[in-house]
Amino acid sequence: MLVRFIAVSHLLVLLGGANTNVVSSQRFINCDVTSYYSALPASPTSISRDEMHYLIKATHRNEVPYTSSSRPDVWDALVDLDTDSTGENVHLIYGNKFVPALPHDSGTCGYWNREHLWPRSRGVSDSGMDNTDLHHLRPVDCNVNSARGNRFFAQCGTAEPINECIIPAHAEAASDTERDSLTFLPPAQKRGDIARAIFYMDLRYDGSEPNTLDLVVSDCPTSVPDGAGMGYLSQLLQWHLDDPVDEEEINRNENICANWQGNRNPFVDFPELVSAYFGGPTSVPLNGAGYQCSDSIVPLTTHEPTNSPSSKDTFPPTSEPTNHPCHNLIITGVIDGPLPGGLPKAVELYALGDVRDLSLYGVGFVNNGGGTDGVEFSFPSGHFVAAGSFITIASESVKFATYFGIPPDYVSANVQINGNDAIELFCEGKVVEMFGDGNVDGTGTVWDYMDGWAYRKEETSPNSAFDPGHWTFSGINEIDGCTANSSCSSRFPISSFKS
Repeated sequence: MLVRFIAVSHLLVLLGGANTNVVSSQRFINCDVTSYYSALPASPTSISRDEMHYLIKATHRNEVPYTSSSRPDVWDALVDLDTDSTGENVHLIYGNKFVPALPHDSGTCGYWNREHLWPRSRGVSDSGMDNTDLHHLRPVDCNVNSARGNRFFAQCGTAEPINECIIPAHAEAASDTERDSLTFLPPAQKRGDIARAIFYMDLRYDGSEPNTLDLVVSDCPTSVPDGAGMGYLSQLLQWHLDDPVDEEEINRNENICANWQGNRNPFVDFPELVSAYFGGPTSVPLNGAGYQCSDSIVPLTTHEPTNSPSSKDTFPPTSEPTNHPCHNLIITGVIDGPLPGGLPKAVELYALGDVRDLSLYGVGFVNNGGGTDGVEFSFPSGHFVAAGSFITIASESVKFATYFGIPPDYVSANVQINGNDAIELFCEGKVVEMFGDGNVDGTGTVWDYMDGWAYRKEETSPNSAFDPGHWTFSGINEIDGCTANSSCSSRFPISSFKS
């Protein structure tokens, strides 16, 4: 659970709540970029998806009412967030123009109304926090809103023949908009803004809160369970690159945090997180061919993922050394530490290629040559790991952090390994990689790492049969008396393997 990564006291200070007892124009404290991300244990650009999800969820301090006569609501927020310098006009997202802020639409479709970039009919509820999340709500011409409907974001020709295209999407829409029966292309100057709002919604909502679903942006959005899919991922990724963050988007993000919700969109603050969390775009299908999809996509947290392209469970192909997902993760290190209790006890893994669904893998710990006990640690579903990434699994986090100066990625009490114990890496229930011999007590063997460590040599390949020649060994008792890896004469070469 990612809560363990963020210091509770630090997060409580960050949350702060509404700053109602001080004279300030800002309702929420700690909303500047530096303060907001200060609760994280490392630079925001190196933080895992789960840690960032927890932060933007925990700091979502105010649920703005959709419509209210007694307190500021979404109408008021949009007038504040999307106004011009006079404060009398609002910017229409699909028209790329300003219109008077008042009056707004009251059911006659004669004025502007409120657009859910992620439609209600695509997984956003009418009673959860996602319904009024201002990061994806924008002013829009009422008639253009109807023309967009619940269409996926993409250019014409993606899922329908190109001759079905209508340009512009509506007479009141910008001239570079277009639509067909399945897709809607917004103005070029707003495509990146829209993409980053969609990425935020995917990251923010995992179905764990009342009246919300696990929102998934995907190249196969109709395959996402519960109708909670949005598309098309690859084109949104390209729009993010083509239309980078500008000052207007930065100011809007600041205002939402400081005065309305209390949380930020990290993809506006750190655009590089988009590729880290969602991968890169694939080519646009030709003349309505659509993206290649399997029958179903099952998203993060509430379901088990499959191998279809989506944001939380799969990604466009990038750097896989083989076509089989079970060949993309290897064991690179193991340590039986010098701190009291033999801590830290940990295993390091490395991603040779993109691991689209980490829950395919598991780890077993074979004690005293007693033979396999099967998978004893299973990764959570839906976690994507990019090629070149390292994963650490430790028996606990405090001593690991003391010794290495960073927390482990995962913690499991089952990592009860001593220097004579073997490690098994499983994929789809089968052993694909082995350190040591599970049928032999390692005491006194070449691979004995008691009060020491073992680390994989560079450019060695995985093999289900253990080969000691692929490893470097510290020797037993070589780290006795060390209190930190950085000052130890026999340093564990953490996160240094090169394939």
